[in-house]
Amino acid sequence: MKTEQFAAGVRIFAQGDYSEEAYRVVDGSVEISINEGRVKVILATLGVGEIFGEMGMIERLPRSATAQALDNLTVEVITEEAFNESLASGGDILVPYLTTIFERLRDTNERLRTAHEQLDTLRSPAFPANVKSGGPVVLNAGNLVIEPDSDETRRQSALKKQTLTSFPFIIGRRADLAACVDVFSKIRLLIGDRMPFRVSRSHCAIEHVKGAYFIQDRGSKLGSIVNGIPIGAAAKDDRVRLRTGRNTLVLGPANSEICFILTVPDLSSSRPEADS
Repeated sequence: MKTEQFAAGVRIFAQGDYSEEAYRVVDGSVEISINEGRVKVILATLGVGEIFGEMGMIERLPRSATAQALDNLTVEVITEEAFNESLASGGDILVPYLTTIFERLRDTNERLRTAHEQLDTLRSPAFPANVKSGGPVVLNAGNLVIEPDSDETRRQSALKKQTLTSFPFIIGRRADLAACVDVFSKIRLLIGDRMPFRVSRSHCAIEHVKGAYFIQDRGSKLGSIVNGIPIGAAAKDDRVRLRTGRNTLVLGPANSEICFILTVPDLSSSRPEADS
């Protein structure tokens, strides 16, 4: 497998290009964006260890987005031919690529499930028939946002601020050994931790049930603290509902530096407005 280097500002590929390589960031960072007319929309900023471009390798279709180096960038490049050869030989190098591909599939399935639920709601007799017309119906009015809230979590590039679109969103400790990696793992946020560990392998999950968001402990050793309320471990409760707006999440004991902010959208202002 070869590596390539790109200077800051250089495009790795552009929206609409035909190319069949996938990439893993070895050093630096890359911006993924799309152009909507004259407007540039930034979809993600990826750091060390993250994968991009894998769908171009699989689908052989034009690139759906543009990838551009934000700073001096080194990437590992894998072609379809190299991917197939490694697959035939059982190569471990495929683990991060397969994990990313399965993650994309899970996310797509969750988006489809959510869309079907929302369409069923729109078709329901209980949905107001006198909703004002003339504008689009917004199926996804808002999603929960998670972001790091301590120096320790901000230093981990994988723990960047992100909007969650599929649930349950499971949080756990990253395995120390490559042999421990499970490409079918349902853990969505892998946290680097050190001994004595504060984060369990499968620590907790963010759940979305009937419009409400919850933190559910998953049998963690030390539990979590949500808005000052302990859950899991020796606590009385193992589940707590998140409130609209800003919430705090601490994984482990009160002095743990594994901290996050969870922002829950206020959907009351996005409900359909009926004619008076």
